[in-house]
Amino acid sequence: MGVALGSVRSLSTARKDAVDFATKMENHKRENSYVDPSAGKVSVRRYAADWLALKPMAAGTEESYGRIMRLHVLPQLGKKTISQVTAADVEELYALWRRQGAMPNTIDSRRIALSGMFSHAVRHKRIRENPVKQAEKPATLIMQVDERALPSFDEISALAKEIGPRLEPAV
Repeated sequence: MGVALGSVRSLSTARKDAVDFATKMENHKRENSYVDPSAGKVSVRRYAADWLALKPMAAGTEESYGRIMRLHVLPQLGKKTISQVTAADVEELYALWRRQGAMPNTIDSRRIALSGMFSHAVRHKRIRENPVKQAEKPATLIMQVDERALPSFDEISALAKEIGPRLEPAV
């Protein structure tokens, strides 16, 4: 009898889990937040190519994002599907970039491009959440400035004069 009672409990638990899952899916559909699990089964490599081809951006930004994807993202994440990429994967990517000697502002530029691609996937209901936003941001190094190494006012004025009138206001 003990075995039969255990089987009834498992069946009851399974039935409750199925009802809970169905309720959750119906709520997602009603709230327009449902994401079809098969929608995220596109490789990061393919999604990046499509995203770059479709996203309207300045030529310089497009070239920069393309280079970031090609050289710094796709070698590590390109074979995964976009739904497989986790915050841990992104944090490992940050750590790799640091080990390779990338400066904090460079890592941040790469992070912005990567987050843009995953935000696009979220907006287009390919994935539920952006793993870049879930990942812990890389620490930024605060470098002390030696004020004795800064140029003097006279040196800055001479530089501005040498640059010429068109760019002088920038200095």
